[in-house]
Amino acid sequence: MRTLGFTRPASKLPASVKEAEAMGFRVLASPSLEIIHGGPSDFERLKASLSKDVPVVFGSTTSVDHCIEEFGPDFASMLSGCFTIAIGPGTADRMESTGIRVDLVPEDHSSYGLVDEITHRFKSGRIVVVRSDSGTDIISDGLKESGLDLEDIAVYKLRACEIGPEMSAIMDAIGDGSMDCMAFTSPMSASTFFDNMKSRFGEGYLDKMRAVKVAAIGRPTADMLASLGRPPDMVPEKTTFADLLACIKANIGE
Repeated sequence: MRTLGFTRPASKLPASVKEAEAMGFRVLASPSLEIIHGGPSDFERLKASLSKDVPVVFGSTTSVDHCIEEFGPDFASMLSGCFTIAIGPGTADRMESTGIRVDLVPEDHSSYGLVDEITHRFKSGRIVVVRSDSGTDIISDGLKESGLDLEDIAVYKLRACEIGPEMSAIMDAIGDGSMDCMAFTSPMSASTFFDNMKSRFGEGYLDKMRAVKVAAIGRPTADMLASLGRPPDMVPEKTTFADLLACIKANIGE
């Protein structure tokens, strides 16, 4: 049985562990990021930004959840007349489950695919992006460079979790060579983990990371890993956690 390590926001961790174990992995998992609800001014700005025919992009299932938490069941009707876009199928499913119509899901379920699809369809005007305060600049830079008037709204904030026993167990397994693969599901979680590894192992931390297989959920996370000195060995074609697990299984087995 292969040992797979990953970090995820605490709210997503139990389901992610269950999914990985169902695929035959021995799992070492830890909370990575604390999710904090956005401030009143952020939601007021979002409410004021919604108008007929304005494209509204949701960058994650979490962004949908925090809008529903803030506005309640009325949020779907607040989007009436807007052109709604989901970054991927998981986000689209969450939107539809709350009564929000989904007009577009890019074929490439990533920040790059989202920018390509939007800039192909919309050449000018205003666009609203609903996401966290810690997303990469790929979306914002790409949309602004295309000439769109971007309203970038953070409805939740991400903060790195403190190192706990679960995180220590993952790092120890990498350190002693018992970890087969480490998977990363966001640029921020990758950056935070590498900082933790450096604190634990000093300047030799990259050698430890090179001794284990590394997987990235998509191109932004892969780019971050490359910038940290450890490009990933595998990246799935589709950016969902299920596709990430399937890609790892295909490359290293169970």
